[in-house]
Amino acid sequence: MANDTAMNKPLDGAGLAVVNSVINDRLSKKAERAELPTKTSQLVNDSGFITNRDVPEGAAASSTMPKMDGTAAAGTETAFARGDHVHPTDTSRLASDGDGSGVTVSFNAAAEKAAPVSGETLAVIMGKLAKNFAGLGELAYKGTVAAGDMDEAVRASLARADSALQSFTETDPTVPTWAKAAEKPAYTATEVGAIPLSMADSFAKKSEVAGAYIYRGSVAGFDALPASGAAVGDVYNVEDTGMNYGWTGTAWDALGQMFQLDPLSEEEIKAILGVTA
Repeated sequence: MANDTAMNKPLDGAGLAVVNSVINDRLSKKAERAELPTKTSQLVNDSGFITNRDVPEGAAASSTMPKMDGTAAAGTETAFARGDHVHPTDTSRLASDGDGSGVTVSFNAAAEKAAPVSGETLAVIMGKLAKNFAGLGELAYKGTVAAGDMDEAVRASLARADSALQSFTETDPTVPTWAKAAEKPAYTATEVGAIPLSMADSFAKKSEVAGAYIYRGSVAGFDALPASGAAVGDVYNVEDTGMNYGWTGTAWDALGQMFQLDPLSEEEIKAILGVTA
C-alpha cells in the first residue's frame, strides 16, 4: 500500500504510461480467463424471449393449425408455434359479449311458485318462470274481459246483483217523497233548498252592498289606524275619542263630529227654577 507521502505526489507523463500498461495487462489476462460473447444470441435476454441456443437441435416452426379449446394436454409435437399464430374461435362456448339467441336452455322444474332471486342459475330461474306461467288461465292473456269470459257462477252472481239494484225501492221514512221517485226531470226551489225567484227582490245583490261599511275593530288613537292595506268601507273605532273612522280609499274619514255639552251654571239653574234670591 502506498504511503501518505506518495498519495500527495502528482502523476506525470511517464507515470500515465505505466498506469496504461498495467490496465492493458490486466484486461488481456481477464479475456484469457472468460469467454466474451461474440453474438447477440449469446447475450442474456431480460425479456424472456427464446434465443438461438435455447432452440432444440432440429426444431422448426410448426405448420399445424392451433387447436381449439378442449381437454388440456401437453402434446407431443417438437415444432414450435410462430409468434403470429391465431387460435380459432371456440364455438362450443358462449362469449361474454356474444349472441345467445341460439342457445338451448334446459331448466330445473320448480316444486312451488316463487320469484326469481339474484344469484340463481339460469336453469333455476327458468324453472320458476315455467311454474308461474303454468298456473295462468286464458284471461291472463286477454286485453279486455267480457261477461262471457267469466265463470258461470260469477255471471250468475252479477245478474242477481243487477236485478236487485234495478228493483230496489227506497222505504226510509226520512227520505223525502220527491227523492224516492224513479224519474225526476225537474226539482222545485223548496226541494233543493233554494230561494224562490219571486223572493229575489227581497235580497240585495252583491254589487249593491259593495260600498257598505265593515267594522274592523278598535285602535287606541287616530295614529294607530292602518297606514296601508285597508279597503274602502273599513271602519275602526278610535278609543281615545270614541269616534268611528271609515276608509275612503285615500284617507280616514270621521263618521260624525265631536261635540261637547257644557253643564248649566248655577245662575242658569236658578233662572230655570225661578229662584230669585
